[in-house]
Amino acid sequence: MKERKGKGSEMADWLISLAVAMFVALFIVSNIATVTQVKEQSMEPTFQENDRVFVYKLGYILSGPERGDVVILNKNSVKSGIFINMINELEEIANSINYRLGRPAEKNILIKRVIGIPGDRILIADGKVYLNGEALSEDYVNGETYTVAMGMEEEVIPEGKVFVMGDNRGNSLDSRNLGFISFSQLKGKVVYRFFPIDKAGAVQ
Repeated sequence: MKERKGKGSEMADWLISLAVAMFVALFIVSNIATVTQVKEQSMEPTFQENDRVFVYKLGYILSGPERGDVVILNKNSVKSGIFINMINELEEIANSINYRLGRPAEKNILIKRVIGIPGDRILIADGKVYLNGEALSEDYVNGETYTVAMGMEEEVIPEGKVFVMGDNRGNSLDSRNLGFISFSQLKGKVVYRFFPIDKAGAVQ
């Protein structure tokens, strides 16, 4: 006949199970997939503030980002790796809690669209984006596209980097300010919007 575990032993087992579950959950949301809430207006009209989206984080391990991908990124240069990603995720969770409580919070995570990939030539002039010498047809954009100086010299996007912009071109912190974004700064690809319900569907 098995002896009953003491309350202290049962509590220890419960705490271990909880810790393992939290570790697994953190591993998944930081390295595989997660859901997130849009907290800015820089992607309007494509995404509105408070939209909820599904982010796939394994997409860029085997292949690089493609033009038109909507991505979640860290505006700062960061290291990446399984455990580093988990630490970064904990920091962003803390920032998110502070933001919701009205406390000062550093806003590092952004949602943007990939405009150019390594090897592309990018130019902004006369309110338009030129990619490899041709003006882009961007029916998803709100407003004309300018830089601070109302234009920029043509640049070639380096290896391992992308040029990103928000669809709301007059109200977006993006590569026009931040410069090229490294692959390591990309946290994942936005693949599905599930809220609001009437706009739910795959992200093209």
